[in-house]
Amino acid sequence: MTISPKSDDALIGQTLDGKYRIEERLSAGGMGAVYRARHLLMERPVALKMLHQRLLTDEAARIRFQREARAAVLLQHQNAVSVTDYGETADGNVYLVMELLEGPTLREILRKEAPIETARAISIMLQASAAVAAAHEAGIIHRDLKPANILVTQSPDVPAMVKVLDFGVAKLAAETLDDDEGAITLRQTGTLIGTPRYMAPEQSNGHDLTPAADVYSLGVILYEMLTGMAPFTGASPAEIAAKHVSNSPHPPRQIVAAIPEDIERVVLHAMEKAPEDRPANAGEFHQELLETAERLGLEYHALTSAPDLEALRGEGVESPSGRLVVDIARVRALSSGSNEIKIIGGDNHKQTRGNPEPRKSLSFLDKVKRILGRR
Repeated sequence: MTISPKSDDALIGQTLDGKYRIEERLSAGGMGAVYRARHLLMERPVALKMLHQRLLTDEAARIRFQREARAAVLLQHQNAVSVTDYGETADGNVYLVMELLEGPTLREILRKEAPIETARAISIMLQASAAVAAAHEAGIIHRDLKPANILVTQSPDVPAMVKVLDFGVAKLAAETLDDDEGAITLRQTGTLIGTPRYMAPEQSNGHDLTPAADVYSLGVILYEMLTGMAPFTGASPAEIAAKHVSNSPHPPRQIVAAIPEDIERVVLHAMEKAPEDRPANAGEFHQELLETAERLGLEYHALTSAPDLEALRGEGVESPSGRLVVDIARVRALSSGSNEIKIIGGDNHKQTRGNPEPRKSLSFLDKVKRILGRR
């Protein structure tokens, strides 16, 4: 999340409900702003999401905030943002309190790095789809999945963690347009909120939604990660929505030839026009992607696991001073992923296309041992 402090913000320095002291503004959007705050009783930083003043009298906007709080009660998953409190101050300000997350959104990553290598894209999508799968199991349909609602926390000491944000999307009574994601977020009476660039055809048409609508959005996001571009663009929300309804996307391999055929099939399966032709929910999509990655031997562990230091101790070289020396460049090369398919457990060559022979999956530690030349 890009930090954009605003020293002239009237809320900075105030204390809400005697508990949360607002320190700086982190970001702002069409519905509200997110602040870094401190829980005074527990002495820990939190993220505080405030509804815009102009929306305080908008009952639909307030309901969306309430839905986000209720969804948090139903949804407890390591890859979903945790909401810890919801309240309304004496002067009418409505707020949500969430865990404070540090790191870029997937939108920010794509702006700088797209297209993303296959292994890394799969790692991000496996974590994101796991959170959405938990939501579907809890009876929640996200309805507005997009790169701006996926955050990747990064730390030099631990593997990156993906967090899916904003589980509070609802129908809105007011007709408004918000600029977002290089497109326009459409909120109109009688239709579901969403971003046309990532909306399923049935959502654009205002039909009742099933979890398969979120699967379509996940497919679009994976398509964009792999190819560096959205499948459909246009000059207006209506034009983009019409393309999602009527046009077929260019196969990803026509854009980036290094994308594995089996991964392309997973993406296009998720983006089928008819909901019944897609995986029924994010759990089925997650399982299909996971099985495909494992079958191909893709090293998707870079974002989901890390070697244990004690387990690696015997794989390095001890210096005269007693320090453990490990070839970290080769370890990083292993964990960074690439747009090639690597055979794990055999000779180091590219996977031939067609139907790959299933291979035994090795642990991350085993892979590190192989890189270091230890069998």
